[in-house]
Amino acid sequence: MLKLSLAIAALGVALLALSALPGRAATPAATTHSPTAAVTSADADYGRALFSAKGCVTCHHHGAIPGSGQLGGSDVPDLTNYTANADFLRTWLKDPRAIRPNTWMPNLELKQDEIEALIAFLSAKQ
Repeated sequence: MLKLSLAIAALGVALLALSALPGRAATPAATTHSPTAAVTSADADYGRALFSAKGCVTCHHHGAIPGSGQLGGSDVPDLTNYTANADFLRTWLKDPRAIRPNTWMPNLELKQDEIEALIAFLSAKQ
């Protein structure tokens, strides 16, 4: 019974954490980004929130997020002024091990609109 209670409590905490993530309106632009779709400041704001909520801040430093990158080593990119091809980032963020099988970067199971928002955040001028 104690194990079941702990499992339910853990599920509750996980759901609570997910509920803190900023929501997005279910509009065609939010769910079906194309590489040429206009990027808005709302996309970058959502990407910044995701950068924290998905745990990117644990390893990666970004100047817009104080305290980020505390556990990253010297081989973890500082993403403050990171510029990369958006198509590369789409592939990388969808499945990092498809590009580099021995990477420490986990597959975060990101949705396409989350990937686009992270790209918008990383592309925004700080």
